[in-house]
Amino acid sequence: MKNLLFMSIFAIALFAGGGDVLRYQVLFDRFELQKSGTKVWDVRAYVGYDANKLYIYSEGEDSSWQNELVLSHAISPFWDIQAGIEVDYEERSKSFGEITLSGLAPYWIETRTKLLFGQGAVGVDFDFEYDTLFTQRLVLTSRIESRWMSKSIEDIGMGGGLNYIETGFRLRYEIRREFAPYIGVSFTKNFGQTKQLVGEQSESSLLVGVRFWF
Repeated sequence: MKNLLFMSIFAIALFAGGGDVLRYQVLFDRFELQKSGTKVWDVRAYVGYDANKLYIYSEGEDSSWQNELVLSHAISPFWDIQAGIEVDYEERSKSFGEITLSGLAPYWIETRTKLLFGQGAVGVDFDFEYDTLFTQRLVLTSRIESRWMSKSIEDIGMGGGLNYIETGFRLRYEIRREFAPYIGVSFTKNFGQTKQLVGEQSESSLLVGVRFWF
C-alpha cells in the first residue's frame, strides 16, 4: 500500500501541467447517525492538479467499510477515469483492483460506475446522486447505489449476482457552503446469495447528520 501511494503521488507530480496549481479537498459527504444507532460515513479526499489527482474514498458503517485509493485522470471536462485498489472489510478484509468512470451525467446526475476484479471474481458497482435545489441553501440529495458480483465471497458477506440496492434522501440546509446539517431517510434491501449470507436486512431508517468540507 505504501509503495502504491508513493507511486501515485510521483505520477501526479510527473504529469502536472505547466503553471498548474496543486489543489486538495476533504469532503464528508455523509457523516450521520441513523435511528437504529448505526453510525455512517462517506468521505472522499483528493490532492492533485486539473488533469491528474490522487483520490482516497472511505465509506462504511460501524464494523464494515470500503476504502479506495485511486489515481484519477480527466478525459473530458466532466469525466474522469480512475484506477487503483479497493479494500472491503466485514470481519475479514479482501482487496480488489478497480477501474472507475466518474463524472457528471446528463441532467446533472453525479455518478461513479466501478469495475472490480480480484478474489477470483468480477463485480460492478453503481452509484448515482442528484441534487434538487429548493433554494440557494436548501438542497435535497437523492442517491441510489447497488453492486453485482460474479461469485460469492463469503468472508465479507458478498453474494453472487445482485448484492443489494440502497437508496436515500437527505435534505440539507447550507449554513455555509462548507457546512450543512441534514435530515433524511435511507432504504436498504439485500438480494439473492447475499441475503442468504448475511440475512434479509431489508430495512429503512430515519437519520440525522452533517455534510462538510475543507
